[in-house]
Amino acid sequence: KKVSLWTDNEFRKVSLLIYEETTISISPQTLKRLFGKIKYKDEYTTQAATKNALARFLNYADWDAFVLAEAHSIHKVVNFLKRNWLENVKNLRLLLIPLSIFLIIAFLFLNSEQKNKKITFKFDNITGIAPHTISLNYDISKYKNKDVYIDFDQNEAEDKSKGELLDIHRTLINHCFETPGFFNVRISSNDQVLASAKIHVLSEGWNSYYFNDDNFILRKFVFGLEKRVHNSINNGILYVPPKELSNQGFNGNTVYYLEHLLYKDFHVSADSCEFEGKYKNSKEIGGISCYDVELRLIGENGIVSVILVQKGCQRWSEITVGEKYLNGKYNDLSFLSADLSSWNILKIVIENKKAAITNGADTIYACSYNQPIGQIKGIRFITKGSGAFDYLKLYNNNGQIVYVDDFGN
Repeated sequence: KKVSLWTDNEFRKVSLLIYEETTISISPQTLKRLFGKIKYKDEYTTQAATKNALARFLNYADWDAFVLAEAHSIHKVVNFLKRNWLENVKNLRLLLIPLSIFLIIAFLFLNSEQKNKKITFKFDNITGIAPHTISLNYDISKYKNKDVYIDFDQNEAEDKSKGELLDIHRTLINHCFETPGFFNVRISSNDQVLASAKIHVLSEGWNSYYFNDDNFILRKFVFGLEKRVHNSINNGILYVPPKELSNQGFNGNTVYYLEHLLYKDFHVSADSCEFEGKYKNSKEIGGISCYDVELRLIGENGIVSVILVQKGCQRWSEITVGEKYLNGKYNDLSFLSADLSSWNILKIVIENKKAAITNGADTIYACSYNQPIGQIKGIRFITKGSGAFDYLKLYNNNGQIVYVDDFGN
């Protein structure tokens, strides 16, 4: 119904709708002032944040974009003014000429401002061996009244911070990646990504890390140099005994995890490959109750990951193929619950966006997916406690081995 007939209830509803659409809260009182329900001042101008929220609610990027779009159709603005502000003005024709001139000048000014509001980014050294420093050259001097952030993709999965605020008065920022990985660096403003770059930090052989602050959201872990484990290849297997951990100063009397990672260009697509790995984990070699084994392929755009668990512990199992993700809390993943105490072989075969996973002689999971995973940039093995890996093999779509590692056996 007409705004003049709105009650407090309607203003509360509009306030809620704007918040749901923009995540910005505009109080019912402010809305009443904007719609003239409450007489506040002869000329009431609200804050820029409120204007931007209203513009976003109407599917514009911000208030400037709204004004610019309106300036394209002068007659729309004039009709709007006729309906709302100038209903009681008798000699409207006398105002149309100066009003039109004003709107044309405003349009030209805003259009010029919009063209000048360019933001440029250039990443250098996007690939290198850890430790590795990348450089970002940028210019956001024309991007006034808006905060621009850079996220180096090194926060834990639960960390929802926007990243580091870029200084508008500077043009260069450097960042050092001390551990290997494949990082998606993003630059954003107002929760919109303005630019991004994939950073490939390579490892020299296998790097192993100890951690006991388990983070199961997308199984993402961020390591410090103090968590680096040495001598991780023993007697032809990728394995760190609990005693060796203690010798290096790590606490083996608590629940801990070991992660082994290898980042390099494997020159094969995860969307058309075959991966094979031999593994085991048990109490006898240092596994911890509900011990598990995760084998993960990291692609340019996604991952393939399988978490196998001790029998009876399928609550902690997970499987990811591209956009397909299942966990044992909300799904029956009993097929990922197995006897891990003996050596077994896990195979992942992917072709034409269809994946088949076998454990030993059994096919335990098959699915199709849509999101391309891309070239393989890294391989990670994770165990609860001290699990072990005997070898891995990676084949291309022609069945040719492109990478093999038997850990010196």
